[in-house]
Amino acid sequence: FILAFLCLAVVGTVSATYGVDVSQRTYSSSFSCMVSDGYIFTVARVYQSSGHTDPNGAATINDAWAGGMSYVDGYIFPCYSCGNPAQQMDDTINYLAANNVRLLKKGEVRDSNSTEVGATVGMLWLDIEGTQYWSSSASNNVNFLQGMVDEGNARGVSMGIYTSNSQWSPIMGGSTQFSKYPLWYAHYDNNPSFSDFTPFGGWTYPNIKQYAGTTSLCSASVDKSWY
Repeated sequence: FILAFLCLAVVGTVSATYGVDVSQRTYSSSFSCMVSDGYIFTVARVYQSSGHTDPNGAATINDAWAGGMSYVDGYIFPCYSCGNPAQQMDDTINYLAANNVRLLKKGEVRDSNSTEVGATVGMLWLDIEGTQYWSSSASNNVNFLQGMVDEGNARGVSMGIYTSNSQWSPIMGGSTQFSKYPLWYAHYDNNPSFSDFTPFGGWTYPNIKQYAGTTSLCSASVDKSWY
């Protein structure tokens, strides 16, 4: 997944790629239906804002592959009030490993031709939204996120940031500290295009757009994204 959209950032969008993200248990039958409808990537929640790994995350990732998805990632909804951002990253990585989901290392490419690959996650997206979940101090929030990113880097994880200008500005104070990471931004205009994007937080271009919020698709609740 990461290789696919990073190439697009360099050469420009050649073709449209559609996908979904899910925060509830989603089954292979739904993913198979989505693939038939042209959606080929999935991002599943693997850590919850309550401060616990998502008990449905690993099973959903397995079913995404079983349903024919071409790329599968995970996302972390951090718990600021829980503290210890490094531990939250570690808990996520360890949870995936304990449930036979392998997190690909930076630069590693999934060998889809191997019969021994199993379920993998290409990268972890860090979900930054909801001022109620964060400190009123932007500097505290930046330090927390940096702690999580530092641990991810130490563990060899590929990471990206999910957010929007309306969320990043009040939570992170417009910090440009994380602009070297891929950006997945949200704007629910039902328009799978980057034509609406305005630079913020040091990002001059996005990598993915979440263009539609909670909607029903193939008997599953999803958000729709594009790159």
